[in-house]
Amino acid sequence: MKRKRNNGLGNLRVYAAAGIFALALFMPVLLCGCKDTSDEDALLLSFDEETHVQMSCTEKEETMQDVGQSEETQQVYVYVCGAVNCPGVYQAQAGVRLFELIEMAGGFMPEADRSHLNLARTVADGEQIVVLTREEIAQGMTAVSENSAARTGADNGLVNINTASVSELTGVSGIGESRAQAIIDYREKNGAFKSVEEIKKVDGIKDGLFAKIKDYITV
Repeated sequence: MKRKRNNGLGNLRVYAAAGIFALALFMPVLLCGCKDTSDEDALLLSFDEETHVQMSCTEKEETMQDVGQSEETQQVYVYVCGAVNCPGVYQAQAGVRLFELIEMAGGFMPEADRSHLNLARTVADGEQIVVLTREEIAQGMTAVSENSAARTGADNGLVNINTASVSELTGVSGIGESRAQAIIDYREKNGAFKSVEEIKKVDGIKDGLFAKIKDYITV
């Protein structure tokens, strides 16, 4: 009887030792599994917030660039009429060529006379382009841009060197066809004259000729 009790006590000790050994073996695993991840979560949150801020700034910069580009793009409005299929006021980007506006207006009508137009020239804001027919050209009419008063200075008897045609410029004493064409070529290349004195930059127009014509021209 005493021997059986001793055997039971020995088995109990063996079981207790095995339990302690198992607990010691698995304790590090339990501790690692319960590790506090608050620092990692905070780090990830901080990274996400920083990335969001950087992306927002980039998007704002791109938006501002787009706005700036759209503001820099200037528009012009031109009235195209006469012998075109769809006369009207057309909007285009600054620097538009006359042939592009003619295309926007539906192209020339069959009776249109193209020879009196410089289709390669740039068109200014507010111009009126009148496309004449061959019959009108034969009758001595001249193409105009804008109304006659604005283009030729008819209100005050002066010729507007920024808008006048070759025939209108040759109406000024001292300006022949070659000088008139030189004036038109200059303004198409360099833009509108800012003053009447600037006409002296045109080839063939010196101080002597300018003194003769200055009282008959305007800008």
